[in-house]
Amino acid sequence: MRRHTHLMLVAGVLLLFAAACSKTDSTATTGTTVATKGSTPGSTPGSTPGSTPGTTKKAPTKTPAADIQAMVKDAKLVESGKLTICSDIPYAPFEFEDGGKLTGFDVQLVEAMAKDLNVTADFKTTPFDSIIPSLVAGNCDIIVSATTITAERQEKVLFTEPYFEADQSLLVRTADKGTYKTLPDLAGKTIGVQSGTTGADYAKANAPAGATIKEYPGADDLFAAITADDIQAVLQGFPVNKYRALKNPSQFDVTETFTTGEGYGMAATKENTKLIGALNAALGNVEASGQYDTIYATWFGTK
Repeated sequence: MRRHTHLMLVAGVLLLFAAACSKTDSTATTGTTVATKGSTPGSTPGSTPGSTPGTTKKAPTKTPAADIQAMVKDAKLVESGKLTICSDIPYAPFEFEDGGKLTGFDVQLVEAMAKDLNVTADFKTTPFDSIIPSLVAGNCDIIVSATTITAERQEKVLFTEPYFEADQSLLVRTADKGTYKTLPDLAGKTIGVQSGTTGADYAKANAPAGATIKEYPGADDLFAAITADDIQAVLQGFPVNKYRALKNPSQFDVTETFTTGEGYGMAATKENTKLIGALNAALGNVEASGQYDTIYATWFGTK
């Protein structure tokens, strides 16, 4: 919330692009090509099974709070009255600390939903490469962490309806923006990605000849690496890259965006169907009331 002035500048650009990245593995290594989660390497990325990111969503409908709370009562929670959330923090502008307070798009959205769920929201910092195993092990009730819905992940967890459309992007140092305008310009160079993310998958499937893909555990590690010139570009979600570029225009610039048709979802374990139902209903209420648009405008400008 303390970064509204910077983030409202993003409106013009993000009106054209719905953003993106999601996350999953660890430590800096040179990656080999792996199957893209939700799409096939070398093919045009498309919508993931179980959702249709990029398409027009049905108009949200209002669900009585009592009905939502009845679903929560039948759901499995780590602690009654509390929604324990695994999240890869920091990952601005979705979840990060500002002045000692946790904030961000995901955080404000969950807090709005928690009112109808009649629970308090408790975020647990969880590395993204272990976030699904942590959920499955019972360490949290749900994952809310700018997580792209993919076919591979749907084999392990249940997702809500997509709550955010997502694309990938290329960030370079401002001094290099005339040199690395597009992905092919990085032939023979090193491109940084966050381990296990759909951004990493996209880079591995589409990198130019001779390019090295180097993986890092988090977004902050990527920005530190490009600042040190250990890598020449960062390929990850558009809102995360653009947010950093707007905060530091003398350092970073987003030179290219890749439309992938991805969508972010909240995730619960396979057996926690009642909780997914409650989350979808609460999300629908937040959308129907106009709160979603207000939260979106806070971080990305008017849709």
